[in-house]
Amino acid sequence: MKPAFSVSGKVTDEDNQPLPGVSVAIKGTTQGVTTDASGNFKITVPGNSAVLVFKLIGFMQQEVTVTSGTELKVQMKKDTKSLEEVVVVGYGSQKRAKVTGAVSSVSGKTLASLPVGGIEALQGRIAGLTVTSNGSPGTGAIISLRGISSVNYGSDPLYIVDGYPGSLTGVDIKDIQSIDVLKDASAAAIYGSRGTNGVIIITTKKGNNNSRTEVTIDSYYGIQNVIKKYDLLNTQQYLQYERALNGSAGIALPPRLQPENFNKPIYAGSSQTFAQTNTNWQDAYFRSNAPIQQHNVALSGGNAVTRFYTSANYFDQQGIAQGLSAYHKAIRVNADHTISKILSFGETFNATVNHQLYGVDAGNRTAITNVVRMQPYLPVYNPNNAGGFMGPQNSFDGSDPTNPVEAANLINNTNHGFTIHGNAYATLKFASWLNFKSIYGIDYGTNKNNTYTPIYNDGGTSSSPTAVINYTRGSSTTQLFSQQLTFDKTFGNKHHVNAVVVYEAQSSRGDNQVSTGNQNTNTVKTLNGATNLFTNFTYGTNLLVSEVARLGYDFEGKYLISGSIRRDGLSVFAPGHKHESFPAASLGWKVDQEDFMKGLKSVSSLKLRAGYGVTGINGTVLGNYPYLQPISSNIATYPFNGSLADLGNASFYSGLSNPNLSWETTKQTNIGLDLGLFQDAFTLAAEVYTRKTDNLLLTVPTPPSFGFNGAGTLANVGSMRNRGFEITLGYHKTKGEFKYDITGNFSLNRNKVLTLNTANASITAGGDADYGGGNPLTNTVVGQPVQSFYGLIVDGIFQNAAEVSNSPTQTGAAPGDIKFKDVNHDGVINDADRTFIGSYLPKFTYSLNYSASYKNFDAVVFFQGVYGNKIFNAERIILEGMPRLFNAGTNVLNAWTPTNTGTNVPRAFSGDPNGNKRPSTRWIESGSYLRVKNMQIGYNFPTSWLRAKTDNALNRLRIYVASTNLLTFTKYKGLDPEIGSRNGTLTNGIDYGQYPQPRVVQLGLQATF
Repeated sequence: MKPAFSVSGKVTDEDNQPLPGVSVAIKGTTQGVTTDASGNFKITVPGNSAVLVFKLIGFMQQEVTVTSGTELKVQMKKDTKSLEEVVVVGYGSQKRAKVTGAVSSVSGKTLASLPVGGIEALQGRIAGLTVTSNGSPGTGAIISLRGISSVNYGSDPLYIVDGYPGSLTGVDIKDIQSIDVLKDASAAAIYGSRGTNGVIIITTKKGNNNSRTEVTIDSYYGIQNVIKKYDLLNTQQYLQYERALNGSAGIALPPRLQPENFNKPIYAGSSQTFAQTNTNWQDAYFRSNAPIQQHNVALSGGNAVTRFYTSANYFDQQGIAQGLSAYHKAIRVNADHTISKILSFGETFNATVNHQLYGVDAGNRTAITNVVRMQPYLPVYNPNNAGGFMGPQNSFDGSDPTNPVEAANLINNTNHGFTIHGNAYATLKFASWLNFKSIYGIDYGTNKNNTYTPIYNDGGTSSSPTAVINYTRGSSTTQLFSQQLTFDKTFGNKHHVNAVVVYEAQSSRGDNQVSTGNQNTNTVKTLNGATNLFTNFTYGTNLLVSEVARLGYDFEGKYLISGSIRRDGLSVFAPGHKHESFPAASLGWKVDQEDFMKGLKSVSSLKLRAGYGVTGINGTVLGNYPYLQPISSNIATYPFNGSLADLGNASFYSGLSNPNLSWETTKQTNIGLDLGLFQDAFTLAAEVYTRKTDNLLLTVPTPPSFGFNGAGTLANVGSMRNRGFEITLGYHKTKGEFKYDITGNFSLNRNKVLTLNTANASITAGGDADYGGGNPLTNTVVGQPVQSFYGLIVDGIFQNAAEVSNSPTQTGAAPGDIKFKDVNHDGVINDADRTFIGSYLPKFTYSLNYSASYKNFDAVVFFQGVYGNKIFNAERIILEGMPRLFNAGTNVLNAWTPTNTGTNVPRAFSGDPNGNKRPSTRWIESGSYLRVKNMQIGYNFPTSWLRAKTDNALNRLRIYVASTNLLTFTKYKGLDPEIGSRNGTLTNGIDYGQYPQPRVVQLGLQATF
């Protein structure tokens, strides 16, 4: 036999560009290699000759016979059939061309190119998917798909990670292979009672068979800064404003501001007086150049039997304000093993640690509200006070805000979580068209929430005579058992049938313990030896059991039909209401496959789609026993024998149970079109949909005569509709040295509440004494969009007493006050004149992504925006409302006076007798914005140069600079137009002083060894 010999060569595509990652194997063996970043390979061939097999996804397989150690040049051709994109659709996958539902996808390559730490990377990437920032580091974004489907409960979609329904905890963006979003009910109904808000399916990386082991590093470091600040009064302006506000109401100068006190030192031992102090509280609270960093190291590869991917990730973000930060650490191990033609198995494992240092808020009064309100003549620090800070004295300073720097530094609020997730599967392939897959997964998590307030006294409004300790401990365990049988066969080259049947059970159990107490020293920070001890423990379980079936058929890949049904049984509902069925059906027509289309060479693909389905809301959001009213025990007394002298402990129900409670259900119709022109250089996807949600879960008031003090009962009594349109356009230039891709998304949604428990029912929310005197800011009623803003309509400013007298009666009004519109024309301005004054829901959202590469350079510019939504700028009530003395914005210096009548700021008058601060159109602003969300420029070092300089150790090196939130174009007067929700689901779009998104500048590195 001839001795072994070596064969080397280079593999290129049809444009003579090198192809890395091509599998080069000796036919009939498991021996093989892969091409490097330059397309080169070298393999040892035993014996006299061999056949080399060249494989790469998206290209036609090639075989080359070799008999000697020659230098090969192999040019591979694209395989248009294999290039058909495969999407995950739930319990399986389909070629994009055969999908009949509304399914959108984002590749892991796109996500990995963004220097973003979490699911926020999806913002603007998928038409109809809304991602809204909702606070400081570690606070999850608000994600919704195709509008709002529930009044009282969130609109978060269901997340499926590698087949496991759960959360995004532990999922690093850099580890994701692809994300597929099931938007309509015909696609999402396969997940039944959890599919109303859409389904986001995440597939993580698994490595490649017959590939060399690679180490990849993806790392960036950046700095963050606040984009915008308010114009606040300085000390001299504050003195002017105080006299305008208090002087007009006949209120004397606060003692602190009287000369004998104002010229005193700010504290004993200081030479600086209050009169000399001019604290910029925004500069004191916000931080400059707050660091943000993320580092991911991954190891991947495989042989003919096993492929693997393992990674370690670290993410750390310090807040742009004091006392705020979050970090995340995670490891992941994924592997698949092909034991034989019949048996394969695999596993995914990840462990995650999350830690968050979060802010201190009292109700809706945020730290930024206190930043605005703090008097500029007060210093931040006072070393003579316990804790080292200084605060105002209400009786001495005339107002009582909280020192925001003090709260951020003294009060320690932490959230610490640990999650471990494992998922294992085994697949038996009985035939090429029939396989069985069994999955077991477990998710275990613990969470510790600690709040610690030390002994301190700032000499003013804030103090704590004892240290206050609060511990909350929780743990949860979720297990999944899923058995799946899949049939996939083509009959006579024309009839293709795909069928899936599934039996699945997912159980959850959780416990929670709360312990509180006080210490008389700051040295001991535990509850050991504490006083006023209190502890409470709760425990709960739930179980979801499901049977699923889906059948798909297509004729010649031209006419497509699919149907599914899922029957869910959920333990949280009452007997007789635990089970519900969720059917769906869809049709598709591949018009481009028709004979009459063959002459239209410019049309590379054209498909029409239509679908209908029924989905439900995840019932576990209601708790484990929502149809039952708990017993309130031992918190009342009962006079035995009719005597107050003979009292005993008593228990009672706090409301009525509802044994008929059931799921909210959504019926959705979707019509779609997919178009590709000029070999899919131009692509279009368009969707029109209608979603109607019935059996809305609302709290129905109980009559006072029932004795429940107004407590309501949860019931299925309402309905709501969403209608919308989505379109995605793209142009892709993939040939030549200069390549680029332009993709744009546009979506609109119209929401309407159809029914509530009664025709005249209303659900109000958002009221707060600090923000409008406690009147509600939103109202949900029949005929309006959910959670519409609610208040009076401003009709100008009274200029003189005659105008006040000749206008509808407005109690407390005087020249310089806001004139409100008499909506009901009864001649009196009161609550009956409140009306709907705007919606937080945008008229449409849009985005545009441009990515390009030329030789070794690449660039990305990503624009994202919304149009037509309104924001209730409640923080402007703090800045300009002038109800009583606090610091304020400089606009109050332009308040109406008899000599300054050409202004839209009403008179300054302490006590606000006219109620100028009331919820009204005065505080409603446009929330439209266009944001340069991400801009990035990168350079890829030449592969040949890298390999030569590193002895073939380094295959790829890219460095880049990037900026997130670089520019924002908006008319909104607040710090950030992207406003989430606070303290409930019905306060979206209300700015209570929300933590703003920072501008970030990053430097990154990506390398492959």
